[in-house]
Amino acid sequence: MGNITVSDNVISEIAYRSICSVYGVEPDDKDFKKLRKNISVERTPEDNVIINVKLEAPYGENILEFSKNIMKTITENVSQMTEKVVEAVNVVVIGVSEREFNKNS
Repeated sequence: MGNITVSDNVISEIAYRSICSVYGVEPDDKDFKKLRKNISVERTPEDNVIINVKLEAPYGENILEFSKNIMKTITENVSQMTEKVVEAVNVVVIGVSEREFNKNS
């Protein structure tokens, strides 16, 4: 047969679109696209994935609940679409945003 490899860029894009869905933002939102550079993917020796995300939480939200929702959404989507084991999603909240979002949390 052959091999199927899912690149880190694909995993990063799935994570980005997952975050967009939590924020209620379209993936092509010009201002929001900057978040892409704050997503990194690591591989374990077993080829499992660890996803690191730096983002801003919406002002007034419970930061822990918001972060847990991001972690859960990314884990579910990456696992479902790639059949990869997501060992961890690490969220670093680097600020709070006053921007209005259509949150789907």
